[in-house]
Amino acid sequence: MTDILLRTGQLSFAYPQRSSSLFRRPSMREVVKRVDLAVPRGSVLGLVGESGSGKTTLGRLLVRLLRPTSGGIQFDGVEIGQLGEAELRPLRTRIQMIFQDPQSSLNPRLRLGVTLTRPLQIHGRLKGRQDQRDRAAALLDLVGLPTGLVDRFPHELSGGQRQRAGIARALALEPDFIVADEIVSGLDVSTQAHILLLLRELRARLGLTMVFISHDLSVVRVLCDDVAILQHGEIVEYGPVAKIFSSPQHPYTQQLLSAIPLPDVEPGWLDNSSPFFLPTARISRMTKTIKGSVVLITGAGGAIAQALIAALMARGAAKIYAAARDTSGLVASDRLIPLKMDVSSDDDVKKAAAVAGDVTLLINNAGINHNTSFMTAPDLTIASREIEANYLGPLRVTRAFAPALIANHGSVLNMLTILARVNLPFMGSYCASKAAALSLTQGLRGELMPKGVHVAGAMPGAVDTRMTEGLPIPKMTPAEAAAEILDGYESGEEDIYVGEMARGIAQGLAHDPKATERQLASPG
Repeated sequence: MTDILLRTGQLSFAYPQRSSSLFRRPSMREVVKRVDLAVPRGSVLGLVGESGSGKTTLGRLLVRLLRPTSGGIQFDGVEIGQLGEAELRPLRTRIQMIFQDPQSSLNPRLRLGVTLTRPLQIHGRLKGRQDQRDRAAALLDLVGLPTGLVDRFPHELSGGQRQRAGIARALALEPDFIVADEIVSGLDVSTQAHILLLLRELRARLGLTMVFISHDLSVVRVLCDDVAILQHGEIVEYGPVAKIFSSPQHPYTQQLLSAIPLPDVEPGWLDNSSPFFLPTARISRMTKTIKGSVVLITGAGGAIAQALIAALMARGAAKIYAAARDTSGLVASDRLIPLKMDVSSDDDVKKAAAVAGDVTLLINNAGINHNTSFMTAPDLTIASREIEANYLGPLRVTRAFAPALIANHGSVLNMLTILARVNLPFMGSYCASKAAALSLTQGLRGELMPKGVHVAGAMPGAVDTRMTEGLPIPKMTPAEAAAEILDGYESGEEDIYVGEMARGIAQGLAHDPKATERQLASPG
């Protein structure tokens, strides 16, 4: 058995260009040119280059979705470059690919459990429906997704969840070699970090060999052992990550490094002892579990809070402190404890913290919305109230409960809104207060996560509650919103975009923030 799992020799690929004449042989355009690679078992090779450099084409060649024009590909000592599909079929179980866009690579008409186990079905590895469900649940668990997602459709998942599902599908056949094609490029930064940590954990646990395609050098240096720089289909520089980053030789590599804002490299940043690397125990805490947790939720009388309480109960929360200014509508039980608390009152919050010292999950849900614009309000009273309830309230509560959460290795889940990232003029002061709460969430994450406290923010779109009465837009039910929020929390996501509206706005902001801002700000 050789230590090199995959090797290429003078690998090239060209496709015919359109010809102006029906009778003239079309010219060929070479997009991959004489590539020599060697990927050792258990290692990760990064492929880096700008758009159009041939990265994806080379990745597809390596998994034999394309047939080389010339040159060879050896997989585990077997030449596969020119094998036919029938000869490749036995090797397909050992070679897989994770695609860039899970939205288009996951069948929208199939439930997730069916999609994940389709490779097993094709290769005759399923023993019936129950085995199919069990295998799907095991795959979801492997990538840190709740097993309850097995019956969901792809559009019901967040971007990070869909990408984890794409990883799970690639792992279904227990492959030896995976090509991951730009799989974090469309995700927000915190979700990117979770996916990268997941890949590192899976690599260590399963002994995977990977080729990781990216245009982001800062991502490559986190995950990869070696890196190949691709320009116009040719490898212009190739070697260990540390060497390429510290002493790039080719002008194109130097140009890529200078064009991307990278932090100054500290000596020893590649060592496992470096603070840059998270220990295995930290990685294993990426995902969270509702079952057995002790929860305190503020604003417990609201519609979303009531839906969250029901969902928390269904998922096995051991105890729920339901905090509200008025607890008369809350029915106490052995698992539900009403707690009188006004988040604007220091005394109320301190008393609650003294009672609920066993909390492992704090959900800051209390808030108000007066649907008022900046300029039409008679004075600053409304804006002050919204800042007090939506920003200072969560800050006050989190400060009071932080000692218990640190001691219990707990979590904070701040209920925000997608309007924390944009502003609708007719409710301008509300949006501004939620933007402050989003900034608070990010700041708390920086302060509390090093102390072992997970901090997440949920940003739903429109939910059918009293706050959205009269708005002529599609709305989620509170139960639908609660399910997505807790799914995202249990997946370990930090920024949880809830519903198609929220995900659509987030994608718009990522693509063209100014255009999205103008569209939402325009009347009607």
